[in-house]
Amino acid sequence: MLKKFLLFIFFTLLTFVLSKSLFHSGVPVTHDGNNHLVRFANYYIAVKEMQIPPRLAPNLVNRYGYPVFNYNYPLANIISLPFSVLGFHYELTYKIIMIVFVFLGIVGAYKFLTNFKFSKKAKIFALTLFTLSPYVLTNIVYRGNIGEVMSWAILTWIFHYLFLLKKEQSPIIFNQLFLKLFIFLVMFFLAHNIMAFFGSALIFVFLFFYFKNDFTKWKKFLICFLLSFSACLWFWLPAMMEKNLVTMDRVDLTQNFYKHFPTLAQLFSPQINFGYSYWGSVDSMSFNLGLVQTILLFLLIIYLLKNFQKPKQFFKNKVNIFILLSFALVVFQLKLTKSIYQLIPFTEFIQFPWRLILLFSIVFLPVSAHLFDQLKKSWKIFLSILLIIQFSQLFSIKAIDYQSKNKVDYEAYSDTTSVNKENLPQTFVYERFNNWQPSPEIIEGDGVIIVDKWRGSVRTYRLNLNSDSLIIEPTAYFPGWQTKVKNVDSDKQSWQTIEHLDNKLIAGRLAYRLPAGNYLVESRFTQKTWPRIVGNGLSLFSFLLLICFYVLSLKKEKNKERK
Repeated sequence: MLKKFLLFIFFTLLTFVLSKSLFHSGVPVTHDGNNHLVRFANYYIAVKEMQIPPRLAPNLVNRYGYPVFNYNYPLANIISLPFSVLGFHYELTYKIIMIVFVFLGIVGAYKFLTNFKFSKKAKIFALTLFTLSPYVLTNIVYRGNIGEVMSWAILTWIFHYLFLLKKEQSPIIFNQLFLKLFIFLVMFFLAHNIMAFFGSALIFVFLFFYFKNDFTKWKKFLICFLLSFSACLWFWLPAMMEKNLVTMDRVDLTQNFYKHFPTLAQLFSPQINFGYSYWGSVDSMSFNLGLVQTILLFLLIIYLLKNFQKPKQFFKNKVNIFILLSFALVVFQLKLTKSIYQLIPFTEFIQFPWRLILLFSIVFLPVSAHLFDQLKKSWKIFLSILLIIQFSQLFSIKAIDYQSKNKVDYEAYSDTTSVNKENLPQTFVYERFNNWQPSPEIIEGDGVIIVDKWRGSVRTYRLNLNSDSLIIEPTAYFPGWQTKVKNVDSDKQSWQTIEHLDNKLIAGRLAYRLPAGNYLVESRFTQKTWPRIVGNGLSLFSFLLLICFYVLSLKKEKNKERK
């Protein structure tokens, strides 16, 4: 008990080192932090308007709506929902999620290290170094990218469970270990789009060397991986199949990702600054591996040269797999790998190749512990002194400023929450946002409009049209919007779904034409596109399948125990 309590205190102290900027009134002014708070607010609003799952942020783009939830990682938004329901301020929710996942990542890193026979001192050194990652700290203090922090935390647990999977002797597939790995993989796929893609590639490369030709383990992992990804298809299928509906492929960060490759000097520089990543090698933002991490990389090269092993022998030691991955993740941040990025589909969505530092901090965890154990006492003392210097440097970093707003400020935010506005519908070019009113407009024709209810995801109103008319709702049209009308003058009075129109005058807004008459109208944002219907169905089926197989597995185990 005492050991567990002391570990808890140690983990808590390390968590405080990374997240101390959050123990302050307001939230740090960061690149993305405000965007996440706005998304929390809009996610809650969307759910209240019965968008399940949410895909459209109703209040963004001056209330014209923005389908950011259809494309951007939803895990943080999902976790924020219970807090929003309970009335927590979005800023407090943001802090809680950040701090909890930092703690979760540190505990996961400790669990990860338990799969190796390192000394206690080496584990403490490696875990402290893992926490003192400049990239993770700047992600919290300067960038505010909650999705990357969550991915960083979750991936440590995934690696831990992969080691347990290798050691496991049970022939039963759907056991508790399978369930735990499934849950963390689901969270990983929903935590951050880019990290999910590159992190999955990292996992497969690791298992290629670790599982080798152990087909039993491969089978169990692939079933878990595919089932968990299938459970996330409610998000991923529309995100992939409907990206042609928005401007994502045409924006700067996608087309010019190769202009954000860092140089080796930038990766090895010990400076930590707030700023931004620009084209070329001159940036105001610093992205570096860390002082001690850099020294260890050079020591690692010397160590490998002195202890040269043939490839077959090299990969027998599982630490060496992480050594290979560490160097690979450094190299793939450099411009010389540009041609490889261009060959592999979807890799251009990395936007900033220096994001791989996050993955480097995880795979370098066992490498740093291994090196510490191999070094002489004098080197250990030297590295410990450098670690204290790195600690003092990171602990002195402060947020450039803090902000505190009312909840309504986040709910009424009028921009997009995306750097390049990459989720704007392709045809939406309307600019007279100041004319917005919670009511449709008759552009051509003549009539009277009476609004009964107006929400960002659903609205009902009455039209008394004197002539053939073109009606436009102040909403950016995005597939999924469905408008139904009922002609109250007709004997049948049945609802009919009408076709939406678009031209230069309409400018990508929700519009339709009706002949003269009196109508009831309902426009509602729905899940009715084939990727959403199929994705939602497959996700539900995957969860049901998991539950069925898990229950059957439990029954089998109980029957064995009785016998």
